[in-house]
Amino acid sequence: MKILLSVFLRSYLLQGFWNYAQMQNIGALFALTPALKYIYKKDAEGLRHAVARNVEAFNTNPVLSTYSLGALIGQERKISATPIVSAPSLSAAPSRQDEEREYRIIRAGTANTAASLGDRLFWATLKPLSLVLCLTILFGAQVQILHEDMPSGGAVFEAALAVIASLLLYNVPATAARIKGLADSFRGTEDDFYGLIKINWNKIIYFLKTLGQVFTVFVIFCGLYLRFSGESVNVDLAARFALCAAFVVLSVFMKKLNIPNMFLYLGATAFFTAASLLA
Repeated sequence: MKILLSVFLRSYLLQGFWNYAQMQNIGALFALTPALKYIYKKDAEGLRHAVARNVEAFNTNPVLSTYSLGALIGQERKISATPIVSAPSLSAAPSRQDEEREYRIIRAGTANTAASLGDRLFWATLKPLSLVLCLTILFGAQVQILHEDMPSGGAVFEAALAVIASLLLYNVPATAARIKGLADSFRGTEDDFYGLIKINWNKIIYFLKTLGQVFTVFVIFCGLYLRFSGESVNVDLAARFALCAAFVVLSVFMKKLNIPNMFLYLGATAFFTAASLLA
């Protein structure tokens, strides 16, 4: 448990040694070092080979990197327990060379999968969602951040609540994913792809993106209300905005129905052509 805790904490520094040649290899080695020293504490030569394996190229999403790190620790344990075979053997048991080849397959496979899932979930979904949540709280509390004459020191509680909520929205799931990733992958097998397929990631991403769209619409309308509240309404401007919003919403629904946007463009062209002729 102490070793895994050390690996977990060191995983936060995965990108601290990033380089263009091998990307996150030094960071991954730094995170795995406590486990490697424990596994090969009585095998100096084995430790040297393990370090050499772990300075090879490595690149994945930092948050879900623990899914790869835990799997690699488990495979290193298999390697250390497998005898070295210098000559071809008729035995069906895997040799250390076989386990080393499997190690590189696991390293590449888990890293690539975690990179794809993590980038979509944390970079492309949770980070923007945390910003939208912050704006939603501010606008919901009618904190007029769009006004230049907002008094300094005003709405401190609402501003602090918005910032704290946005930070928690990103960091709580990220920390939970790191912990679960290390635990699941360390105990995982090839059958569950070292814990990566235990969770329906696509369902989570779809739900969070839908939630982000709802918050975004709320932010847009609240921002417009706070900005133009008390001013005379420009009917022409409001009509133009409503028309643009209608086409955006229609485009989203057409995408969900797998209808090519070409038909939306043709419809828009026909609509505006008819409107210009009838004006």
